[in-house]
Amino acid sequence: MNKFIYKIFFLINWKKKIFPVIIQDFFKKKILMFSWLNKWNLLESFFFKKTCFWSRRRKKFWRKGLTSNNIQIIKNIYFDCDLDCYLFIIKHNFINCHYNLLSCFNYSI
Repeated sequence: MNKFIYKIFFLINWKKKIFPVIIQDFFKKKILMFSWLNKWNLLESFFFKKTCFWSRRRKKFWRKGLTSNNIQIIKNIYFDCDLDCYLFIIKHNFINCHYNLLSCFNYSI
């Protein structure tokens, strides 16, 4: 791993317990879902290139696609200027939403 990655992990404010993450499709650039992750989820996602999240409702770690087989492969990870929000650009099988839809963002006001 290069020195830049070490610096990034050093600069992240780990006192914050969880961080928001936006999941975006690699090809269509469509926002697919929004979730939360903690330090360990971020590290696992980075090293294994598969999305891992923190469930606030169940209060536990979960790997996307472990039971549903809707695996998300991470192509790029972006972060905002103060390192407290993340964007995962992913390739995916089919469904990303709890309601068996491609995206959680299907409705407008």
